[in-house]
Amino acid sequence: MFKANHVCRVFLSILFAVVSFNAVSSDDKSRLHQYVGLLNHFHGEPGAFVEAVNHTDLLSADTSLARIFRYLYLREPAEFEDYMKVPKVSAPAEEDWQTFQKLDELLYASFRAGSLIQWENAQENLLYLKKQLLLSGNKAAVAQVAMALAIYYFDYGNDVLSGISELLYAMPALKNNDEYPQPNVFYDRELALFLLFANLYDLGAFEAAYQYGVTFFNLIRSNSKSRRYLQEYFVMVNLTSEMQKYDEAMAYADELIFLAQSLSPSNQLYALIAKVSVYARRNKPGDLQAALQLVEMARLKSSPQEWDIIEQSRMLVLQSIQAGLKRNSARANTLVNELSTLISKNPDRFSSLDLKHLSLLRVFIAETSNDASLVKEIRLARLEKEQAYVVTALEKRLDSWGDEMASDITLLNLENIQRRNEAQQQAIETANLKTIIMLLVVLLIGTLAAWLFVQRRRIHQLAYTDPLTSAPNRRFMFNLLTKVFAKPRQGNCIALLDIDHFKKVNDSYGHQTGDEVLVKCSQLIRQRLRSTDQFCRYGGEEFLLLLKDTTVHQAQEVMDDIRSALQAVTNWQSTNEKFAVSFSCGLVELSIYEDIDQAIAHCDQLLYTAKKQGRGRTILPAAAMQPV
Repeated sequence: MFKANHVCRVFLSILFAVVSFNAVSSDDKSRLHQYVGLLNHFHGEPGAFVEAVNHTDLLSADTSLARIFRYLYLREPAEFEDYMKVPKVSAPAEEDWQTFQKLDELLYASFRAGSLIQWENAQENLLYLKKQLLLSGNKAAVAQVAMALAIYYFDYGNDVLSGISELLYAMPALKNNDEYPQPNVFYDRELALFLLFANLYDLGAFEAAYQYGVTFFNLIRSNSKSRRYLQEYFVMVNLTSEMQKYDEAMAYADELIFLAQSLSPSNQLYALIAKVSVYARRNKPGDLQAALQLVEMARLKSSPQEWDIIEQSRMLVLQSIQAGLKRNSARANTLVNELSTLISKNPDRFSSLDLKHLSLLRVFIAETSNDASLVKEIRLARLEKEQAYVVTALEKRLDSWGDEMASDITLLNLENIQRRNEAQQQAIETANLKTIIMLLVVLLIGTLAAWLFVQRRRIHQLAYTDPLTSAPNRRFMFNLLTKVFAKPRQGNCIALLDIDHFKKVNDSYGHQTGDEVLVKCSQLIRQRLRSTDQFCRYGGEEFLLLLKDTTVHQAQEVMDDIRSALQAVTNWQSTNEKFAVSFSCGLVELSIYEDIDQAIAHCDQLLYTAKKQGRGRTILPAAAMQPV
């Protein structure tokens, strides 16, 4: 039973928090969104991030928010020291975090939880933060902390079952990424579903993993702006293949190959390996020949001296599969042992899932060599290892279930108190002020306690950045253009450029030089745009630019300036050959278009006209500026 003076103090502190929240100024909220917006630049080029920081008062302001975000962005300053004098930062005081929480509790939960994962006492601090937010009753904020806890358990705590439990706890309160007010800042439903099916697969719980996997892929297919990465498809191909759902496995493998077409040769190899494994495991008439043909297609055209660790590992997988398909088990096992050594020597580049795939590869080789006893031995060893792990993990969970049961009893008592007090509502109206305050607090506590019944319930963010050029990606630009089209668009232009004869660059000098051309083009575009403008790598050798508060002719001058700068570059680090490249461009003003797709389609048509007229030029619409 609560004491009266304690109840009064709690009630008054709640009233004080409400008053304090209402007193938050609009300037504070504006600064908060400025600081949060820096996250769009934080994972890109350091110089661009520093430039974005210089357009805010982050470095000079002596406020709670500035101290928090200086700590979040600059506590590891080494990568920014070449661009600016990095101020000394220290951990914010608890009062600073409380100010942040009053401004926006959801953002507070996401940023504070994310900042705790890799640091000392992460589990203890995250559990405390979760308890704090449970008392506030904000389910969406609690879900952010539960997701951070799941990621901690998966990546640092070696406790997969606790991670899965936190994912299930968070799931009901999570939204799809594009449904949040600031996408890519929050943990989302897509990520939770992927982590569930990937980790359940890793545990050998195939049926449960399959159900969550199907739900995940149905979600991302229904949303064209959802994240799609190779790892998700590769896991699903292996999972459905293990379950002998070969038609589904083949469909996922084909989708993976299509997704990898615009990516690096190493990623294309990764996709082809997945389909080879389905052919080999299904073993219908003609499958062996199809698998061997795919193996030949999948070989990297670069020399082994140019391969990084990941490319080496994928080629070893490919070579061992080829040897297994040809029933040269001695050669196949030698290659698998080389792969195992490579993984053990580079633990920071590989995960437990890679070790599982290594085990599956050994089974595959044993199956193709018709060594039934070896297949049985490998599968048994793997099963024993997984069962031992699951038993150990379950024992850890059992230790905590007693406390959870005691909590459930307390919650049931609180519900009974709430029901009794509701039945006495008429009598309370005649009670004195002290009794009324006690009742209100008991009701409030009962309401807050209801959130504790949510069932028990992933990383790090999705990204809006192209991994090769560090430019924003297509998804980022579409989100930005959606906001632009929601407002009057007079004076906003977009330009779609395509590097001329890019295939010839790849064929003549190699894909590494082609990648360098893309990176240099991205850097020159970034240097010549204003802070109000934006661009993205649209796909392949195409870039899409948004130029605000400008006419098409002013925008044309910008594109000509970028083209001149690119043509002036003739020396490249990846080749001794000297050559220059240019680009063709289509450019339109947005106010006359009804939607994004119409504007980009017209832009693409003008780009095609520029190609036909000899390349190396920018084409504008006709004088009336009507879309074709």
